[in-house]
Amino acid sequence: MSGILEKDWKIIRAIKDEKLNAVCADILDEINQEIRNKEENNHKAYLKIWDIVNTRDKDVADMFNDLKRSNAVYKLALWYKNGYLTEKELNEFSEETRSTINALCN
Repeated sequence: MSGILEKDWKIIRAIKDEKLNAVCADILDEINQEIRNKEENNHKAYLKIWDIVNTRDKDVADMFNDLKRSNAVYKLALWYKNGYLTEKELNEFSEETRSTINALCN
């Protein structure tokens, strides 16, 4: 697929910020959980948080950086695979886009 349909592209642009915010909220929750569960060793907690940020930063980059029509279906597939695109939202997209996402995620 060389590019996504205009109808689908408009949907992606409309929900992108919401999805990015949801991913960031999950990352912050993960960091807060680590802070709440830290024991006496602050350095160990710091290293764990550093690991979370580095690992999840790659996830954010994969899902959101350089979003364009030519790679949008792949980004959508990552949103879906990682639980940030619901079945209801997926059904708003064209059959072509849904089929490609399902193929990429299975």
